[in-house]
Amino acid sequence: MSNIAIVLVILSAAMHAGRNYLTKKATDKQAFVWWYEGVGLLLFTPLFLLFFPTASMASIHVWGFIIASGLLHFIYWVLLAKALETGDLSLVYPIMRSSPALVLLFSIFVLNEAVSPGGVTGILLVALGSYTINMQRLSVDELVRPLRAISHDRAIQFAFLTLVSVAAYSIVDKVAVGLIHPVVFAYVYPWFSMLLFSGYIRKCKTKGEIKNEWKANRTPILACGFLSIFGYFLILVAFTLERVSYVVGLRQLSIVFAVLLGGYALKEKHQRIRFTSASVIFAGTFLIAFG
Repeated sequence: MSNIAIVLVILSAAMHAGRNYLTKKATDKQAFVWWYEGVGLLLFTPLFLLFFPTASMASIHVWGFIIASGLLHFIYWVLLAKALETGDLSLVYPIMRSSPALVLLFSIFVLNEAVSPGGVTGILLVALGSYTINMQRLSVDELVRPLRAISHDRAIQFAFLTLVSVAAYSIVDKVAVGLIHPVVFAYVYPWFSMLLFSGYIRKCKTKGEIKNEWKANRTPILACGFLSIFGYFLILVAFTLERVSYVVGLRQLSIVFAVLLGGYALKEKHQRIRFTSASVIFAGTFLIAFG
């Protein structure tokens, strides 16, 4: 990977983990996500207006990718908030981010990307670490527990569905930034997501619940508004420089950051195994970046 892409992805990974840490601490997580996504759009309007005159948006293909991305990110927001409401950060977050293996398959068979043996090994290590990170002890029975838990554990169900949505929007967005400037794309697609999400929030939340979340978490909302759009903008720029499977794989460093936050800040359980799995993920990301 290029050095610029590596730096961009690592910065984005840290921002992503920090954003989810703040979301986990929120009172009403869905209202919190709605607030910070809206705030982020307002914060970045001046930057969008600067780049918009040079953007080519006349093609129907461009708008097709913008709408598709907006829909997929809306689905991701809903599933993300549900997963964080019902499960530990260091349990559900790694599952949600264990999409590299799926993205690898899509990138090879859909985008025809060439991936080195070291890159494949790194991506598979990341997927392995992401899967084992929710084990409570080292045993075969524990190894298959997540698969068994899918049928009854709501947090794991939401986490796995979030995983699929991440893989889907990663592929769509990789193609999109080849057609439109990343700054413009990072700003426009969230408006479609917000349109859908606002309708969802209106049905699920009262005005009082929405107002109370703003009053309780105004500063974290402002911080996440910046982290959300700018953090993903860095990934979009990295997509223009590197293969999507490598970018998504290296971005899983956010799991390592999330495990540290979950263990030390939120005092979540089973940290020995989670730290071990995080080390496997780190080794995989190293191979992706330098292998």
